[in-house]
Amino acid sequence: MFRSSNIVSRIFERQIRTPAPGTSTIHILQIRDSGNLVDVRAIGAFCREDDELFLNSHAQCMVFVDKSKQHDLSANQVENGLQSHQNMPGTPFLSGIKQRLLSFIFRGIWNEETDHTMRVQCLKKKFYFHFQDYVDLSMSKVQFLDRHHLLIKFGSVDGGVSRNTDHHPAFFAVYNMETTEVIAFYQNSADELYFLFEQFCDHFHATSRNLLYMNFISSHSNNIHALEQLRGIKNKSSSFSQFVKKMLTSLPFSCQSQSPSPYFDQCLFRFDEKLISAADRHRQSTDHPIKFISRKHPNSLKFKIKPGPEAGGLDGRTKKISSFLFHPFLPLALSIQQTFLQPSVVNIHFRR
Repeated sequence: MFRSSNIVSRIFERQIRTPAPGTSTIHILQIRDSGNLVDVRAIGAFCREDDELFLNSHAQCMVFVDKSKQHDLSANQVENGLQSHQNMPGTPFLSGIKQRLLSFIFRGIWNEETDHTMRVQCLKKKFYFHFQDYVDLSMSKVQFLDRHHLLIKFGSVDGGVSRNTDHHPAFFAVYNMETTEVIAFYQNSADELYFLFEQFCDHFHATSRNLLYMNFISSHSNNIHALEQLRGIKNKSSSFSQFVKKMLTSLPFSCQSQSPSPYFDQCLFRFDEKLISAADRHRQSTDHPIKFISRKHPNSLKFKIKPGPEAGGLDGRTKKISSFLFHPFLPLALSIQQTFLQPSVVNIHFRR
């Protein structure tokens, strides 16, 4: 996983998916045996390799047909064709992937009704009324589902920096790179998407086939203990809709967001997930060691991990956060504890 300026590249086998900063374009790169990166394709303004060539070949005709804008075009813009025309303010052209998304939404609503009158009313209410909202959606995260499919998260520009999901809803689209079609579209409160996530969580983790240990990450779709924990959280939730939104916030998954370490196998160990888990994120830290209890022998303490200074913090009231990095299969882990206005404390943990 490569991180630069908050841009995360996601790897599937030998392909890298990376979003272009400030644009709605997905770049697919290939890693060669030499280590060089080759730009395979870009998905955004154009979806097929010959889309740009086809549209540019018709750009001259399109420019001359538009009489109202003809006097605003310089000779250089006419020579550059559609690309210059597309950058003009108020242009009617949408990106290729946005057109495919709108087409999928339109056809889905169209097929909901068979009666013509009801169909028109349904389109007015569900499509045309929200048309500009769909147009304004931007891609925020993308991940590989497999070699041919991408899971794309769409949201408003304001929603990208807001924690309020009610005013800024997000959407998920499944995109086929080979056919350049959107094959599924969900809002972040969709029950159907949540049930797919609950039952087939492992399919949302596109791991490399060359690393066998990556196939043994515990999830609620392959581990009964994780499933019971998820159902407990669901039963305690006051609103199922809010619970669904909270669970789907993690989608699409970032590359290496789950640790494959056997110490996080919930069939082997039980631990406090408020303090530590396989998910790669910062968590609240305490001065007490984190205990790993055997599942086979419930009262048997197997080992403990204590982040931070060995003697503990001087001020127990100071808020501390910790993150952990476990080796995929060796009994080795790093803990990083951060405290406000104090240097970070890094510990190396090795189980003998």
